[in-house]
Amino acid sequence: MLEPLAGRLTWEQTGQGIRVEIPARKSWTILIFVLWIILWCGAGWLLISKTHNEQDHSHAQLFWLVVGIVVAIRAITVVLWTLYGRTLLILDTNRLQIANRIFGIQLSMRSFANADVRGLRFVPSIMRARTSRPSGIWFLENNKLRQFAPAITETEALALTDKMLQVYKFPIDPAWEYRSASA
Repeated sequence: MLEPLAGRLTWEQTGQGIRVEIPARKSWTILIFVLWIILWCGAGWLLISKTHNEQDHSHAQLFWLVVGIVVAIRAITVVLWTLYGRTLLILDTNRLQIANRIFGIQLSMRSFANADVRGLRFVPSIMRARTSRPSGIWFLENNKLRQFAPAITETEALALTDKMLQVYKFPIDPAWEYRSASA
């Protein structure tokens, strides 16, 4: 039975570990993607009707049709993830597993040996003129920077890392220190 952890997060004890569910953060930016979908579908419909009526099928028209379909599919994926996506963290004394799901369908699963994970930390979002990055939890795994839980709040991240550290004491990178949610 999942219990509240902090904010949107829910968790449960699983034998020697924990299972935490992190819903995707809903945002007003989803409207931009919905507008993209409408724009590209409308443009695609016009292009298809124009191409269908002409005898000469231009390669440029077909190229832009394919680009439109790819962009629309990507926008639909972002909308579905924002509305229904969930990140599932499963941690026991040996492994850290991170799965992404929509409608209960697993899209991806990453698994890491706990001994290879270090430097667990919360990284706040960055919004600049040319760069934006949502907040998340980052860690080093075999000298590769990994991240999960996009758009997690600091309170949620601190509660989650506290729970994770209760299961396994991940090594602290010398440049990073853990902040406790209880502090």
